[in-house]
Amino acid sequence: MKLLSIKSIAAVAIVASMGVAAPAVAFADSTTTTTTTSGVSVSATANAAAWTAFQKEWKAYADGLRSIRLTYQASVETSRATYLTAIAAATTPAEKQAARAALDASLSADLNARIAAITAAGDPPTPPAGYNGTAWVEGFQAANVVFRASIVTAQAALSQSLATATTAWDRKAARLTYQLAVGNAMVVHSTAIEALGTPPTHRGQPS
Repeated sequence: MKLLSIKSIAAVAIVASMGVAAPAVAFADSTTTTTTTSGVSVSATANAAAWTAFQKEWKAYADGLRSIRLTYQASVETSRATYLTAIAAATTPAEKQAARAALDASLSADLNARIAAITAAGDPPTPPAGYNGTAWVEGFQAANVVFRASIVTAQAALSQSLATATTAWDRKAARLTYQLAVGNAMVVHSTAIEALGTPPTHRGQPS
């Protein structure tokens, strides 16, 4: 297996992790204001407490997904280093074939571990209702959830294909199919994000 192919699998998977990013609107500072309701002054800071709590939950969730990405990236690099060592020591066609087969198995294991970790992470926390930014963040989250589900499906198919591949063409076809699936998912994701429009102002304040 060419090193370019190894890198392309990792690179596409890493690009696919764009769906873990936290929306900027969710982490914008809440502005402290005071409103008057029925003659009683109410601090918006108190009302924004739920949004602040949501921000912390979102950050913890995003940090967890980012850790999954970094772990996957490191595991692919380890698989690549092991392959380079094995292929350098190989002196016969059988040994070279064994090194490539071992790499395929290792990459499949890396993908399966990433799939399991993302699945275990579950859906992101839900923003509190009734705030400027609630609907926008919900739309952003929905787009990311669909995107991650598409990537997990594509990676599961790639892992299965690599595990059952018997020829170099089989492996190449599996990688091309995966890259096409990721590309399509990215188009759907970006279209959904664009459809949300500009993030609302005064986010974190009751609407």
